[in-house]
Amino acid sequence: MDALPTGPVSPVTTRRAWIAAIVVSAVVAVIPARAGAAAPADFFGMNVQNVFDNSSSTWGAQLTALSNGGITLGRVDARWQSVEPKAPSNGRHTYNWSFYDSVAQAMAQHNIRWYPIIDYSTNWAGVVSGDSNSAVAANHVGDFATYANVFAQRYGRGGSFWRSHPSLPQLPVTSYEIWNEENSTRFLHPQSGAPEQFADLYMAARSAIKPVDPQAEVVVGGLSLGTEGGGADEISFLQRMVAHRPDMRGNTDAVALHPYQLLVNDVYARIARFRATVDQLLGPQVPLEITEVGWSTTAVSDQERGTDLTTLAQTLPRSDCNITRLIPYAWTSPEQNRGNSDDWFGIYNRNATPKASGSAFVGAVRTMRGMTTAAAPTGTVSICHPTPAVVAGPQLKLFYALGRGHSSLRVIARCPTGCRLNIVLLAPRRGAPLRLGHRTIRFSRHRHSVRFRITHRLRHRHRLVILQVVATGSNRATTSVSHGVRIR
Repeated sequence: MDALPTGPVSPVTTRRAWIAAIVVSAVVAVIPARAGAAAPADFFGMNVQNVFDNSSSTWGAQLTALSNGGITLGRVDARWQSVEPKAPSNGRHTYNWSFYDSVAQAMAQHNIRWYPIIDYSTNWAGVVSGDSNSAVAANHVGDFATYANVFAQRYGRGGSFWRSHPSLPQLPVTSYEIWNEENSTRFLHPQSGAPEQFADLYMAARSAIKPVDPQAEVVVGGLSLGTEGGGADEISFLQRMVAHRPDMRGNTDAVALHPYQLLVNDVYARIARFRATVDQLLGPQVPLEITEVGWSTTAVSDQERGTDLTTLAQTLPRSDCNITRLIPYAWTSPEQNRGNSDDWFGIYNRNATPKASGSAFVGAVRTMRGMTTAAAPTGTVSICHPTPAVVAGPQLKLFYALGRGHSSLRVIARCPTGCRLNIVLLAPRRGAPLRLGHRTIRFSRHRHSVRFRITHRLRHRHRLVILQVVATGSNRATTSVSHGVRIR
């Protein structure tokens, strides 16, 4: 068994299982480097889609807070459907840029560069007619590429928007993320041929943007972590892309990842796993961009979220993973409740005041960018290429069994040499999983039994729950175990 989860959680095939393993925890080592190392100016961004979903009267206050916080990139969708809702007539495309002109202007006025997601299909160009989240039909890939080309001509380096607004700070788009979570059924469907279809789409968009700006960075859209029912595993998806289009080698500017995990060490583990795959398929020179990561307050407290975001802000710019962007999700919540977890991800309030997590994150960003008197941490953080010295976590013996009618889950855990136990029961969900129960047991060598109740409503809504157990030994090394358990 691996030290940390290295793939999507798979259901167990038996109702009970004994797990006994010595598991090596993820070790984050700091290697001394030159004094004064700091994060690049455009390293830190923020997902600000919800800012522009709200009334335009609120934009200025939010963007001022972003800029004051040292954040220089704003990730916002540039939806094809919004600009070209009607199919070309007699081969002529008609675009409406009015909303995105206002977005570009508002961000530039606050010294924030737009990091656009060139994404989604249109009601007339998808494999599924009338569905803008379906895969782009093969005969309309050229139309998508044309949209990417015209977008770059307008908002990219030397673009027509900037020429017509000479008084604005000239902050052209320099990076273009193509699609969002293309390995998820929510954002691209059907998934059966999605890796191959998306590889063609990415290469077509890249080929259309490069003549406008040869220096432009065209990014493979942020891949989600594959989960049961949520789409393909990010590793296999990228493997299929490159197998279908071997010319991606040498023609990929960056690959984005969305490593949502409950624990920071698991975020590191998923980044390291993905880095190894990108190295193998595309080469170590291809950067990774973390274009979404974050925590919902349905899973952690706001204070915990702030601590975790601070940790990422202080380590990822200095990591050995060749990461060039950190863009958490999300700055604020939408104006209207969408009936999903988005309302719980915002680190700033809708009146542009910070939550505790917002204060913590922008404080870390400002320090890393040298905007405060505090000294930024220095030295290379070893995440993707750990040093040979490894500290083993404690041996963990774990037993779990479903009760009659799957109405409960009993967990028995013990470390023969002693450990502190953190036992969490989760339900899979996009972004941060939903925490169903949590038990913490003090350092002990004794066997401990915990029972979680599984309600009828939970069984009705979910086929699977995730059991996560972290054992921390006396040397502070950890052993992590994650298992999926079918409850219906």
